[in-house]
Amino acid sequence: MEAVELRKAAADLRAIWAAGNEYLQAAAPWTLYKQSPEDAAAIVRFALNLIRLYGVLSAPYIPDASKAILAAINAEDAAWPTDLEAALSALPAGHAFCTPDVLFAKITDERRDELEAQFAGEE
Repeated sequence: MEAVELRKAAADLRAIWAAGNEYLQAAAPWTLYKQSPEDAAAIVRFALNLIRLYGVLSAPYIPDASKAILAAINAEDAAWPTDLEAALSALPAGHAFCTPDVLFAKITDERRDELEAQFAGEE
């Protein structure tokens, strides 16, 4: 387990997600749309390709969510990326997708208590 460096890989994956979120917030296609619909569309297309990439990269850690992401983005056949530029332009303009159900529900205090009791183990 130490040789695989699961924690480091998970931290790197979270950093990749964070970088994409920061990009989208900074690019803000929702504000750019009125001035330049073409530029806003290019940003959204890039963001959708990021989602596809995240779905593929996340498979070893959250396989069910990964499948749901790839199904929503209509890219179930997406392979592990060997070329980042190609991966970030894999979905063409006009590619169909759907809005998935909530992938990660907020955990309430009550649910946390239930999970804590469920996984506490026997003493």
